Amino acid sequence: MAIQYENAPITEALIDIRVELPSGVTLETLEGVHSEVKGRYPGKKKRVYVQGQFSAGDEIGAVAKQTVMGFALATENGKQIFQVRLDGFTFSRLRPYGNWGELRDEGRRLWEIYRRAVSPRKITRVAVRYINQIDIPLRAIDYKDYFRTAPEVSPVLPQGLSGFFMQLQFPQADFGGLLILTQTAIPPPSQDMNSVILDLDVFKEGVETVSDDEVWGLLETLRNRKNEFFEGCLTDKARELFGQRTEY
Repeated sequence: MAIQYENAPITEALIDIRVELPSGVTLETLEGVHSEVKGRYPGKKKRVYVQGQFSAGDEIGAVAKQTVMGFALATENGKQIFQVRLDGFTFSRLRPYGNWGELRDEGRRLWEIYRRAVSPRKITRVAVRYINQIDIPLRAIDYKDYFRTAPEVSPVLPQGLSGFFMQLQFPQADFGGLLILTQTAIPPPSQDMNSVILDLDVFKEGVETVSDDEVWGLLETLRNRKNEFFEGCLTDKARELFGQRTEY
């Protein structure tokens, strides 16, 4: 069963597939991917990885090395972003989010273009990640009224919190993966609100697959597990913030 909310709090949803590529794949190869999709994804920015090195002793200093790993290709409105990199593929949808079917189908279409261009030697990691911003229209709240997973403060300490950051890691034994739940308070859009990020990143590393159907079957499993944790984190009071709920 899947659940969809009228005003889902999703700020970004993404599908990520990490790969090992043959030695002959270059940035020029990835440029060719853009030429196939630029009608719909005209925007292009370099994806740069930065590595830092710190030295101590007689010569103290820090050195940063920048490496271009690929490109982020975006629609004109910037709401859909297709990353083609030397270490993998990512497809993101920013708010407003539609539904999983739309994300999955467009992601698979773009993955097939990327895969044909680079012929990956193997897939090393498959992930689904959803970042939610939950805005609560009250100046002061008890987080436990809205979240079933919330910080537990010792009863001998003051109970008022002005912010928090919490990260939990849940092994997923049934498919050999991991779910990382990150929950943190952030500055709200207005002074009369409280805002909390609920970030659910579920993935499997060391993937052994022989077909795209297996990859996308695994992505369905990851998405379903994400849904279970999302619902498990919330109280009914939080769900009321998202409007009409549809089950399908």
